[in-house]
Amino acid sequence: MSTISRLKSQEARLNPETQFENPAQLVSEIGLTRGQKLAALRRWEQKIAHELAAASEGMPSTDEDATKAALLSEIGRAILELEGRAEK
Repeated sequence: MSTISRLKSQEARLNPETQFENPAQLVSEIGLTRGQKLAALRRWEQKIAHELAAASEGMPSTDEDATKAALLSEIGRAILELEGRAEK
């Protein structure tokens, strides 16, 4: 029996952080192509990097920054996995 996808495809591609709890969930999504997944991950990566850069300008580091840095690392691993370059 097939499952109906409830994914909001455009929202997932433009704002993946609103549709997925983590990068691994995005990678495993069957409603997106590999290219769409890579583009969404790169967009997510860029948003987090900008947030971290803005936060670091004169602001002390916070636990939220550490969480964002860990998320950035997860996104990087997900991109490598989709590109077939992940370490095994």
